Amino acid sequence: MARRTQPGAGRCERGAGRRGRTWPQRILIGVNAVLVIACLAVAGALTKVRTTLEQVPVVDVGGALSAPVDVEESRNILIIGTDSHAGLDKSDPVVKGRLDGENLADVIMILRVNPQDGTARLLSIPRDTRIELPDGSMQRINAAIGGPQGPKTLVQTIKRNFGISIDNYVEVDFAAFKDLVEVLGGVPVYFTTPVRDRTTGLYIDTPGCKMLDPAQSLAYARSRHFEFQEKGKWKTDGTGDLGRITRQQDFIKRAMRRASDQGIRNPSTATGMIDAASNAVVLDDTLNVGTILDLLNQFRSFNPDDLLTEQVPTEAAPRGGVAYQEVIWDQAMPLLVPFWASGGDSMQPNAVIVDVRGSSKAADALKSVSDQLDQVGFDAEPVEARGSSGATTISYGPAGREAAILLARHLGNVPKLVEDDEIIGFRVVLNVGGDVPTVRQEALPVDQLPPGLATTTVPQGDEGATTTTEPGTTSTVEGSTTTTILEDAPADAAPPGIVPTDPEKAAACH
Repeated sequence: MARRTQPGAGRCERGAGRRGRTWPQRILIGVNAVLVIACLAVAGALTKVRTTLEQVPVVDVGGALSAPVDVEESRNILIIGTDSHAGLDKSDPVVKGRLDGENLADVIMILRVNPQDGTARLLSIPRDTRIELPDGSMQRINAAIGGPQGPKTLVQTIKRNFGISIDNYVEVDFAAFKDLVEVLGGVPVYFTTPVRDRTTGLYIDTPGCKMLDPAQSLAYARSRHFEFQEKGKWKTDGTGDLGRITRQQDFIKRAMRRASDQGIRNPSTATGMIDAASNAVVLDDTLNVGTILDLLNQFRSFNPDDLLTEQVPTEAAPRGGVAYQEVIWDQAMPLLVPFWASGGDSMQPNAVIVDVRGSSKAADALKSVSDQLDQVGFDAEPVEARGSSGATTISYGPAGREAAILLARHLGNVPKLVEDDEIIGFRVVLNVGGDVPTVRQEALPVDQLPPGLATTTVPQGDEGATTTTEPGTTSTVEGSTTTTILEDAPADAAPPGIVPTDPEKAAACH
């Protein structure tokens, strides 16, 4: 029934209004007014966040990134901390002794987020790790970003050496780091003794819970010559870059806790952090505003203590006076496996890295095949090489047979499969010969595969047992060698050199 309007109902009659409302009604009206104002504030903050994100600088990583994934799928985000001092004042201590334009990957981390179960894990790669770059040279991994193709070369290096597909790229420099700490009002770190690093300027003269300002936070995160005091004497921590990684991961958790305490889940507070990062953070050109906001929303209740932090195990292996680190592969493999998986029980194209390898004379054909595989969902990229001739083949490693079969099912003619122990993870190499392959959008049915590919035997785990699987299903494969699973450090475990004598005080430092 339509409501009748009484004469004069549209007038603002103060006396009549007061007489007609009870206290519960007034309270309800007051609450509604507050909610309306709050909603408008949130909407304004989100608009500000969106506008600011649209202004963040982007970098074209080319075809090195995997095909865009849905926001609800697992993704690997490569986070790089560069030693660029661009944006810092010339009087800043960090600038002292540095060359203009100097830019190496000081920090290399891969963050894997899984929106489906709300988990996140962070894997650090030591900057001095000796690894093969795409041009065939053996160098420190941090040099990969310094070449003419910059981030693209670093992404390719990680894919081909660790079998990890990269979905997104984020780069942070010194200025961005300090700005973010400034917005947080500092980050608390617990120290059991006085500590210092005369190279970075870190100096904490008394033990306890210390609120590090932007300058001391950067000095702490960059410290490779870490010293602590014992019985009144300074002692060197001795862990170098490996200890620094542990301190950085500890710092990240503490910064996340601080952001949570400061109300980062409030859009108006988030705006301050995004403002601080917008001038110094660089994103890849596929990480759009909608995706960022969706991820922030999905992880808005994430507990920083649940972030699993690991680093690729390495050992000192100096060569020619250069302090390299060599990967300890049997220990590294179990840590890499979670970064290969695509989720679910069946192997999907987006889990498979494909190097489309062939002669430089067939560059156009390689690119065409690569583009078509990308459209299917593979993480494919053309690779020019010498001496590629004969029939097309697919090379795969100990964990990659199922990936190789899936690729073969998407080709017009199923090529010969060749095992290569040097290939890591679900990465395969499509060696294009004179018979340039065509690409199927829909996979060839399993029952139409050549004999021998319908089922496959794969080495399984530490005991060398085998398991027979149907193509398209995956088993967690760690290779045929014995592997050592590294235990996760407790959430409040401190970095080398500052192990807390009182864990409760360390945990309460926030």
